[in-house]
Amino acid sequence: MKLVKRDNYFFLSEFESFNETEFFKKLNVLKEDPFNLIIEFKIKLINKNSLILSLVKYSSFWKNSNKSFILVVGDFLLENKDLTCVPTLDEAIDYLYMEELERNV
Repeated sequence: MKLVKRDNYFFLSEFESFNETEFFKKLNVLKEDPFNLIIEFKIKLINKNSLILSLVKYSSFWKNSNKSFILVVGDFLLENKDLTCVPTLDEAIDYLYMEELERNV
């Protein structure tokens, strides 16, 4: 997993293999001081219900902190109304800016 700080968000992505323990350790560290977060997955999450339920909890925490929590899932279908999922990083960045505009209004 790679974590990169960008202008107004953190970008977390996995490259080859997904280590769920390492992933949640990083999320818990970020949770201490929430900042806008974009997470890119290259794995299919559709069969990982426990992972999806955990992500919903983190997403709720970020939203309650008035920060964005956005998943980039490519062309994978992830049907959960409590998660913000977009197909590309560019769309995630656009969505993040839209949410920031809404919060500032």
